[in-house]
Amino acid sequence: MTKLASFPNMVEVVICSVCGSRQIKGRWQLPDSSSVEELAYQAAEEALCLHEDLSEPHIEVDLRKIGATRYQADIDIQGNFRGQGVSEHCEIPIRIKMVACERCSRMAGKYFESTVQLRGNAVRSMTQREIEECKKIAQDMADSGYRGGDYLSFIQEIKEVKGGLDIILGSTQLGRRMARAFVERYGGKLLETAKLVGKKDSRDLYRSTLLVRLPRLRRGDIVSYRGAHYFVTGFDGKTTIITSLREGRRCSMSEESSETVGVLGNKNDAKAAMVISEDDDVLEIMDPETFRAALAARPRDLAVKPGEEVSVVRTADGFIVL
Repeated sequence: MTKLASFPNMVEVVICSVCGSRQIKGRWQLPDSSSVEELAYQAAEEALCLHEDLSEPHIEVDLRKIGATRYQADIDIQGNFRGQGVSEHCEIPIRIKMVACERCSRMAGKYFESTVQLRGNAVRSMTQREIEECKKIAQDMADSGYRGGDYLSFIQEIKEVKGGLDIILGSTQLGRRMARAFVERYGGKLLETAKLVGKKDSRDLYRSTLLVRLPRLRRGDIVSYRGAHYFVTGFDGKTTIITSLREGRRCSMSEESSETVGVLGNKNDAKAAMVISEDDDVLEIMDPETFRAALAARPRDLAVKPGEEVSVVRTADGFIVL
């Protein structure tokens, strides 16, 4: 008698006991909201191999729990087989196997391949805002790499140290991507060193250290450059990208200039100030702390009327309107 379906004697559902990932065809997949019962149900359906001549198949699965880690799927199959209506019943035992996935095993064993060291410079240390931003960037990148199939894309530890941050990572590839992302975001210089730590399968094993030394200037810094006010908008290699506060014009500043240019403040320190009066070039504003009248240069094309608020930064040269 022709069987409508074939299936194994036992189906295993392998789940990580730590993170909940599921092993599918030898590869670990990210956990989702599926319950153990739903995974067992899905595994039973996937285990069925229907006869190629069975058309219009209809499958009903009744899942029963028969032990702490065991289920049985009672399956009824109906369809059309070579012009005749047919039906068949089968039973598939399912075992839930809880293990630690390779990623969680390595994390538990304190495994790591690279360390990204973020440091300030002789002029300034990393700010707490930068430290928190870097922590978030690091976590987002590790999660993204794991979702992309890199099981070594994990953070072993993040440590705040004197002068900056140490991020200890599961893979060298993740460390390099992360270090480059920090340089692109904050500027600075990258130095990579490696240390031989052993051999595996006749291959040398290294641990890398990637030092990112942040530059003197930060994004949002307001600088006085060539007789005008600019703010730092980004970095491109050794150059700093700046934008004129007056005209909105973008240009670049050399590494040498960025080390000596005067820093007046930062856009993150801006406060709201009410406009008292205005003309084409100057705004009279109310000091947000003393509530006294003060003057500030008006950015070109800024549409504002008395009684409205503008963002200002207090500097040694007076208020700057953003």
